[in-house]
Amino acid sequence: MNKALLNRRLRQLHLWLGLAIGAQVGLWLISGLFMTWFPIETVRGEHLRAEQQAPEVVWSYYNVDLAAAVGMIEQPVTEATATVVNNKPVWRLRTLGQTHLVDAGSGQIISPLKESTAKSIAFLSYAGSGQIISATLLEDPPQEYGRPGPVWQVNFNAPDKATFYVDAQTGEVRAVRTLLWRTFDFMWGLHIMDWSSRENFNSWWIKMTASLAVIFFLAGLGLAMLRLVGILSRRD
Repeated sequence: MNKALLNRRLRQLHLWLGLAIGAQVGLWLISGLFMTWFPIETVRGEHLRAEQQAPEVVWSYYNVDLAAAVGMIEQPVTEATATVVNNKPVWRLRTLGQTHLVDAGSGQIISPLKESTAKSIAFLSYAGSGQIISATLLEDPPQEYGRPGPVWQVNFNAPDKATFYVDAQTGEVRAVRTLLWRTFDFMWGLHIMDWSSRENFNSWWIKMTASLAVIFFLAGLGLAMLRLVGILSRRD
C-alpha cells in the first residue's frame, strides 16, 4: 500500500472514529471536570451533618440493664451495644438479620422507629437552615440510598434542601442526599457509561468505547508520522 492510499485510509478511519467516540469523550471530559470541582465531603452532604456529642450516661442509674434488655428479645442476641439515640440511652441489640432498640429508661422496644422519633433524629443531625417538610417510611428505598430498608426518608426544604435517611431499626443517619449529590451521581453514570445502576465501571460499553479511543489515537499517531515523514523527505 503506497503512502497516499495509507494516508487516505487513516484519515477516513480517524474521521469515523472521531464521530463515533467524540460525544462520549466529551461526556468523559465534562463529567470528569464536574466531579473534580467539588470536595467529596460536600457531595456527601457532610457539611449538613451537625456535630453531636453524646451525653455522658451513667448506665447504673437506669432501670433496664443489659441482661433485662436481652431478655426482652425473642431471638438470640449476637451483639449488644450501649448507645444514645435521640438523646436517650438505649441498648442496641443485634440478632440474625435484625436490630432492636431497647430504651434503657422505660424498657420499651422502640424499633422500628416511629415517625416522630425519626424526625427528631434527623433534625438533631441537621446543620442546615431548612425545615422538615415530610417523613416517609420506605421498605423499598430508592437507589440513591444504596441499602435495603426499612428506612425513614426525611426531607428538608430550602435554603439547605436535603434528604436524610434514618435507619428505622438502628436509629442511625445512614445517608444524606442533596441536589449536588444527585447531579454528581448522574455525572458518574455518564463517566462510567452505566446509566442505570451507576455501579458497573467494567461494562462492555466502556471497554468498547475505550478501545475505539485507543484506535483513534493510533490512527492520529499514524497520520502524524506520515506527515513527519513527508516533511523530512521534502527537505532531503
